[in-house]
Amino acid sequence: MTERLYYEDSYLREFVANLVRVAETAKGFEVVLDQTAFYPTSGGQPHDLGLIEECPVQEVYESQDGEIIHSIARPVEGGTLRCFIDWTRRFDHMQQHTGQHILSQAFLRTNQLDTVSFHMGADYATIDLNAGNVSNNQVRRAEDLANDIVRENRLIKVRIVLPEEASGLGLRKESRREGPLRIVEVDEFDVSACGGTHVNWTGEINQIVVRRIERVSRQIRVEFVCGQRALESHRSALLSLDTIAGKLSAGRGEAVQRVERQIEETKQLKKLVQEKNKAMALFVAREAYAQAAEFQEIKLVKRLFEQEDFDFLKLVAQHAVSQGPCVALLGSKGSQAQLVLAQAESLKLDLRRMLNECCQMIEGRGGGSATLVQGGGRRTDQLQAALDHADQEVIAALSRQSSA
Repeated sequence: MTERLYYEDSYLREFVANLVRVAETAKGFEVVLDQTAFYPTSGGQPHDLGLIEECPVQEVYESQDGEIIHSIARPVEGGTLRCFIDWTRRFDHMQQHTGQHILSQAFLRTNQLDTVSFHMGADYATIDLNAGNVSNNQVRRAEDLANDIVRENRLIKVRIVLPEEASGLGLRKESRREGPLRIVEVDEFDVSACGGTHVNWTGEINQIVVRRIERVSRQIRVEFVCGQRALESHRSALLSLDTIAGKLSAGRGEAVQRVERQIEETKQLKKLVQEKNKAMALFVAREAYAQAAEFQEIKLVKRLFEQEDFDFLKLVAQHAVSQGPCVALLGSKGSQAQLVLAQAESLKLDLRRMLNECCQMIEGRGGGSATLVQGGGRRTDQLQAALDHADQEVIAALSRQSSA
């Protein structure tokens, strides 16, 4: 079984190891060493990267029998191998994982909320809390306490204990692991069983920032960043704020108020546009109905519009068929071909079948009710042909009904 050097020293950046075996796979080669400082993906923490001799390590994971597998692109020679850890990645993971211990304990102490899971991604980390709801004030209390612990630069001790010793240590979360346990203790604050890599002093975390919370299933997910990630997050947020403020010709402090004002003005403009669209749709429908051809005393309204949306087409169609026995066949060339077919309630045409045939022509799909259907497709060049086809189908259906 591979000796795990990271258990004893998370700061180990270089080491030598003997090659135990190497095997070729579909993705490259799997290397097993007699000892390793490369952390394998485990417990929510991603694997380390680095070099074995000159060969980049692509992935590190643990086999079922406890071996640490290093995936590399090309084989290495037997004997003693020099290995190098990607320190930037390793230290980032140390900051995030230690920050998670502190933040989880902070939520427990300030809000009596347990952490049920942890995940570390490339840009941020998350913990899931056993809670149905968490207020912003609760988050701030936990965040403040966590950063107090960071600023106090408390010692973090790592040791191996026997199972019978662990029961008296006051673990934040009971461990189901059998045999000796690796204990990570933040001085007078948190005690956890954990196999991950951690910093030696809380001050090395620099800062813990909660970025957002969301409800996931029956739990609350807390997204946070520590260390350099917190700094980059702060820089990104300021850049976004400055960009928004610049667009509004406002200072940072005024940006939120200006955005709120813009949102309210946009809502009012949207309502005004909707009212104008309703009036325009009514006008267009009346005009189209008056000019429409008739077949067996039924008006056939057929129009092709440019750049109108489904809502406008439906309004025109509904107004047209409300004026009397009428079938409305409408289309619009926007980002895609759009079709709306409608009929007065007194008519019994199979609009769904007609729409399906038209949608095949415009390479799209749609659906609707017995009196109004709509569909969209990518072939705007076939839209006029589809409307003409629908027109012919309406006339044929009305002819069959009159001769029946």
